[in-house]
Amino acid sequence: GRSMRSWLDEYGRFSVDVSIDLIQQLLSAVGVAHDYQIVHRDLKPDNILISNRGKTKILDFGISKLIDDKHRLTATGSMVGTPAYMAPEQVKGEPVDASADIYSLGMILYELLHGEPPFTGPLPAVLHSQVFDRPRASTAIPSPLMEIIWKATAKDPSQRFQTCEEFAGAFHYMPKAAVAHPPAEAISEVAEADDEVEEARPLPTRTDGQKPAGVCTYSDCGERRGWACAYQDMTGRKCNTWWCRRHIQFIERTPFCPRHASVIRALAPTANTIFEIKNRPAVDDRALPLAALVAEDVDKDVTELVRRRYQNRKDVTIARDRTVRQTWSGRDNVAWERSWAALKSQGYLIRIAVRVGADEPDFVQLLIGNTVVFKDVPDWITRRREGESPDHADRARFGKKLFAAILEHVDSPRPVPSATPATNSRQIEPPPPPEINRTLIEGMVLRIAASTTKVTGYEVAEALALPFIAIEPILKSLTGANFLDALGLANEQGPWLGRPLPERMSYAITKQGRTRSDQIADASTRYLGPAPVSMAEYKAVLAEAAKPGTLDLVKVSLALSGIELAPGVMEAVRAAVNSRSSIFIYGAPGNGKTTLARRISSLLGGPIILPVALDVGGGEVMTVFDGAIHRVEPNQPADKRWRRVARPLVQVGGEFQLEMFYGAPLQVKANGGVLLIDDLGRQRVSPKQILDRLLVPLEQDTDFLNLTSTGRKVEIPFRAQLALSTNLKPAELLDEAYLRRLAYKVLMPDPTWEMWCRIFERERDRLTLPPAPQAMEMIQTLYGGRPLRGNHPRDLLERLVDVSSARGVRPQLTPELVEAAWNTLFVAS
Repeated sequence: GRSMRSWLDEYGRFSVDVSIDLIQQLLSAVGVAHDYQIVHRDLKPDNILISNRGKTKILDFGISKLIDDKHRLTATGSMVGTPAYMAPEQVKGEPVDASADIYSLGMILYELLHGEPPFTGPLPAVLHSQVFDRPRASTAIPSPLMEIIWKATAKDPSQRFQTCEEFAGAFHYMPKAAVAHPPAEAISEVAEADDEVEEARPLPTRTDGQKPAGVCTYSDCGERRGWACAYQDMTGRKCNTWWCRRHIQFIERTPFCPRHASVIRALAPTANTIFEIKNRPAVDDRALPLAALVAEDVDKDVTELVRRRYQNRKDVTIARDRTVRQTWSGRDNVAWERSWAALKSQGYLIRIAVRVGADEPDFVQLLIGNTVVFKDVPDWITRRREGESPDHADRARFGKKLFAAILEHVDSPRPVPSATPATNSRQIEPPPPPEINRTLIEGMVLRIAASTTKVTGYEVAEALALPFIAIEPILKSLTGANFLDALGLANEQGPWLGRPLPERMSYAITKQGRTRSDQIADASTRYLGPAPVSMAEYKAVLAEAAKPGTLDLVKVSLALSGIELAPGVMEAVRAAVNSRSSIFIYGAPGNGKTTLARRISSLLGGPIILPVALDVGGGEVMTVFDGAIHRVEPNQPADKRWRRVARPLVQVGGEFQLEMFYGAPLQVKANGGVLLIDDLGRQRVSPKQILDRLLVPLEQDTDFLNLTSTGRKVEIPFRAQLALSTNLKPAELLDEAYLRRLAYKVLMPDPTWEMWCRIFERERDRLTLPPAPQAMEMIQTLYGGRPLRGNHPRDLLERLVDVSSARGVRPQLTPELVEAAWNTLFVAS
């Protein structure tokens, strides 16, 4: 951008609308500084930048050194500030407060409209005028604006606007410009009989708000000449309230009272003329005017917020709805809202709306998406209810409060609900602020630079999955230490095009940088990937993921459907999962122990958030995310250091070794899900050794790992549901002391004949075999005294299909095929 001084030098002065827009932006910025007890003391056009989009930025929060005696330069010593814009108390060397900045802004507004400051000439004359003279009226400045300038530049600080909000609010209450030639037919009959009417005198305000016929409806205005409001609602009812020349507003040469003028303006953008507006609210409706008023106050700020957030996204369209549209609050209540959105082809990325409901016409609601995040009564309405005098700062103050709520909820968005059905619908989001180990990130930046000839700041940030603002100081530090060379802006085509200039800066590693990279790698880790998250962040996310949900029998039945369970098994599983306690499943082989254990993960809840890597301290990094174990879900977090995954299931069987609990530990990858040790007793290590390793994590929710590279012991959260299954007798595996440590012991017995038949019918339907009731009698005879197993129906029917295919006949339950399949199912005794 360019300084306001250069714009003034080029164009001389600005229009009224542009001047008001610029000064309101400055008031907003200075008001924030005042909220933090900061007084600029040197506001002037030279210290203000204006972008090509008309957005202002204030510079130089300090006092410059005196370079020469030009009155536009900052002086230090006896005076603090710039003489042409200094408040009288600054000139006299007295203590200053926020009102001094308000004085300076009043002088700047005068210069924007007039073309030069109010007081010019030799320095002593300027200083004298600042203390004793009022800015002279200018023909280029409308009278209402001149009144505002005079109040802002009052010599007595107590007579000025006391806050920036009050200053900004004065513009909202400026009288509208008078109509030069109103239509003759709109003038009242009282006005036509000039000779018979006494000179208009103010009449006392009626307590019920009504005025005598032919008297302006505006409070404390007794003007008798005027117009009747021409507003007519959908039912044909007319307003007909009376307003004088000062308070009436004309739209397309039609008179409207101030409230209905705002209604017409709010609805007009969708119609060619005001006469084509059909969906007009009732005459006494207050919801639409309030929605239009508040939305207009925050319109520029919200539009700029959305534009800046998505300005580099070519696939995003910024939508600013200029119309206040009718919507519904609940099922039956009409509401009016105005919205702003960032749109993509499949929907909006963000939608912000200001809404007022007809059932609550005094409450302004703020919606982010479809969620109401703010609801309040504007201050001026509260004052009116309580009989207090109006405060012109109320509108600016309420707009500031509303925009603060927008910033809070846009920067900390609610989690997007997952499309995956889950038992527990709560979505777990990672903590928003990235916590990084600076030394660790320095080593990663150097390794990225060492892997290529040159790299841009944007590419480094993307590789580390960090916002550029987090790595910019590190890039500057490495460049200053001669570990990186700054090569200038990257000119080639690439994803960095359109990014801010610091992100487009390209870097190359130096010889010293390679040496430093090797030193960091030798002392810590050579990990390269998304930046690791801190242990505190990881613990917070796991604590949320481990919270038990509510499990009813319906949910459990759905999750365990297709498994024939003996009485009591479902209730035991439900209790174990609800308490996140360990579960030991035992019974004969083939009865569904492993199938049951694998279903437990679906009972734990919805998707969880896991980090790609974890900073375990001492420069060491542990990789947590494993694509072979973790199934990635839709709606990934914006912070790419994290992955949204389905509840993990880590299963090990006879191949399990005790070393698997170290190095790249299975229990870490199972956190938030299920760690299943299948076929307990078939491993090379004894069940007692396995449980000895797991007893402390089970009881304390914490595991202690020895890092293989350094031998250092680190503390890692243990938040996995432990499930063990075996087809051996528990008494042969573990003694009573060990079994006591396992919370839930669940027996999977042999199925009854009725259960066996239900399993058989499900498998027959799956293989599309025709029914044959007589086959069941034959199979029961073949069993003799052999025990039933849950896997037999599946195995028998699959063998029958194989035999049929080998013989080249259609699979069906004939005695010959059943017997042939049966003979392949068992070994001879």
